[in-house]
Amino acid sequence: MALPEHTQVLIVGAGPVGLVLAHLLGTEGVETLLVERNAGCVPEPRAISIDGESLRTLQAAGVVEEVRPDLLEGFVADYVNGDGTHLFSTDLRERPFGFCMQNAFDQPRLERTLLATLAPKSSVTVRHETELQSFEQHAEGVDVRLRDADGKAQRVHADYLVGCDGGRSEIRRAIGAVMEGDRLPEKWLVVDTVAPEDDELPTCRFFCDPARPAMTLKRPHGERRWEWMLMPGETDADLLEDARIRALLAEHTNPDGIGVYRKCVYGFSAVVADRFSAGRVFLAGDAAHMTPPFAGQGLNSGLRDARNLSWKLAAVLAGRLPATLLGTYQTERHDGARMLVDLAVGLGARIQPTDPAAAAERDAMFAAINADPRKAAEFRANSAAALRSSRLPGGWFDAETGGGAQPWQPTLEGAVGRLDDVIGRGFAVLRCGGAGVGDVLAAHPLWRALDPKQLDLDAFGAAASELGPDVDAHTPGLLLLRPDRFVLARLPADEAGALAALDRLHAAL
Repeated sequence: MALPEHTQVLIVGAGPVGLVLAHLLGTEGVETLLVERNAGCVPEPRAISIDGESLRTLQAAGVVEEVRPDLLEGFVADYVNGDGTHLFSTDLRERPFGFCMQNAFDQPRLERTLLATLAPKSSVTVRHETELQSFEQHAEGVDVRLRDADGKAQRVHADYLVGCDGGRSEIRRAIGAVMEGDRLPEKWLVVDTVAPEDDELPTCRFFCDPARPAMTLKRPHGERRWEWMLMPGETDADLLEDARIRALLAEHTNPDGIGVYRKCVYGFSAVVADRFSAGRVFLAGDAAHMTPPFAGQGLNSGLRDARNLSWKLAAVLAGRLPATLLGTYQTERHDGARMLVDLAVGLGARIQPTDPAAAAERDAMFAAINADPRKAAEFRANSAAALRSSRLPGGWFDAETGGGAQPWQPTLEGAVGRLDDVIGRGFAVLRCGGAGVGDVLAAHPLWRALDPKQLDLDAFGAAASELGPDVDAHTPGLLLLRPDRFVLARLPADEAGALAALDRLHAAL
């Protein structure tokens, strides 16, 4: 089937990040072509956890309710040492962004659902068995050479090209971006199993045993992920033997009745590309960063890329905002991705020390923390802080007035649905404390370009105070929200201060 000769955005790679990016662009009516070299969705479960902020992104894409039946929503992750002594737990059932902070899922099911729900979005075209051959960019766009399922070369002109083509990204190589960071020395055996859904194992447990660090996570539909570190002198083949896997399972559960349907050995990288874009070409997902699995943020970082980039592309293509806005993608996502990579590395250092002396020192630290209820509660709260608060490290927002944080998403009184459902797409302004939008403010050129939907937050009762500790919803003023629901600015009630903030934002573009 012939490909379109022109598209506004061409996405290479139909994994979860590429599919979600296509959904978000399709929701905005952006002409999008999504191509994938493989014949269909991946058959194996790679990523296994999706966080509340990512589900908020799927909500924006209009598909979260279709995805939720295949989630195990919210759980407690607990950590025990080699003796089985409890070290700490992280409760991931809170819903600051409208959904549990962490949720287990099955990647093949997620991809199939995302693919199926793309069909009604008429501005999106999907082609599998279509491979990128080369591209050249110029001032007016990107000329892309593709090879279709029949081996025929086809050329497509795109206004913008996005590489969601994974850790071995050809697009990253072509723009000269370089991964910075480390390949972790440890290797892990990853085993996916099917077992009775009423198994008595904890939903999520990390075995911080210096003799062999391990973890397990229950997933939907009776499935469970197991991971064990390879120890010095062991080979991949040693750990992949069925008898060895059965023996490893037997240390934690009765292996009878458990079916192993996938086994492999992985190494992990902690790397971030030095740049996420070059001209009209962008990177997202594993093409831009790869994260160790210990904080469950690999896929979620990629979905943050998709949310950040999609609204900017839509606004620029519609002529509402200048193309210079796209330069903020690098600023906002590079440091954010780096922070989560470092978080995962730090958490891994707690989980996987194999030196008995280091493990004993860690155990003693947690014994001291747990002996003090106040310190224990503080540690538990801090261990989930990254999933409870989302803030941009820099970029297009007015820091002087408190911009850059993402409000929590309460269910609003007197309205059907969560905050984002009530707001809808695009920019929005939440009026707080009776503040209004005067004629002078409404006449500002940036305000006219944004054309924000206006809502009176005070009308939603107690939920108005549930926007989180990083967002001031009590002082009279205007909360100006970006389409990705980060605060662009908190405009003060006085007209002069509000106009000054708009001027700063306008000048930053």
